[in-house]
Amino acid sequence: MNKTLKELGEEYLKEVDIINEKIETYRKRLKKAMREHNCDEIFIVRKLLKVFYKQKFEMMDSARKLINYYS
Repeated sequence: MNKTLKELGEEYLKEVDIINEKIETYRKRLKKAMREHNCDEIFIVRKLLKVFYKQKFEMMDSARKLINYYS
């Protein structure tokens, strides 16, 4: 199955929604850890959130480039 660059870019945007769900889950987990003063959990969750945000912005950037490649 061959996909156009635009279709591939649109798939990337759909994957961003999945990452957004993960970010929301871990933000809730971070709030809970902060309320409980659980330093280890705070450290772990903050690192994961940084990774998810980086993935999100890289995927969005790639999606825009693919969608607008022929524009």
